[in-house]
Amino acid sequence: MVLKTQVSRLMGRTLLSGLMGTAYGLQARLSGAVLILVLIMALFAQPGFAARLGIMKTMTASAVSGEDLSDERRETARNMTERLYWGRQVASSNPSLTGREIHEIGRAVLKYSTEYGLPPNLIVAVIKVESSGRVSAVSPKGAQGLMQVMPFWKRELGIEGTLFVIDNNIRAGACILSGYIKRYGYREGIARYYRGSMNVDGQPYYEKVQRAMQA
Repeated sequence: MVLKTQVSRLMGRTLLSGLMGTAYGLQARLSGAVLILVLIMALFAQPGFAARLGIMKTMTASAVSGEDLSDERRETARNMTERLYWGRQVASSNPSLTGREIHEIGRAVLKYSTEYGLPPNLIVAVIKVESSGRVSAVSPKGAQGLMQVMPFWKRELGIEGTLFVIDNNIRAGACILSGYIKRYGYREGIARYYRGSMNVDGQPYYEKVQRAMQA
């Protein structure tokens, strides 16, 4: 009888311990799930999240399958990372840029730096100096957009639509800058982007662009 009572008490304590352990484990898992949810919501609030999510999905799929990324996927992931990087460089001067604008700016910077043989950081520096990264900026003389392009250049370059479209503006600005550099050399070419044919000192502008490239 005494033995039966001890066994019953032992089983009761074991069962109670098991239930408590299960409850504590469930609570820990729930706390972890809540923490992950909070982190995900914080990520969604950041500009450019969609681009980062695409990279994360590709890398995760590769890790789960145990296979290396194909060359094409690796190149796509690298390009997306570079787009986000250059877009964020512009956003450092204008934090109000949306995630979509950051992505579009980065894409255009990479595309036209390659097309016109310019360093991406030079295009970004000109954007910072000219407009502080404001897509809809207009100067007192009528220059428009990120790279402050005068409207007459649309006709000269065969650009359709407005210069407030990010791709149009960076395409025009990169083309003009490249043309000046090819004609006058690096230093004077950058100065000419500022002064055109006007008889003014472009050296301070050149120095400002160089500082922006190193920032």
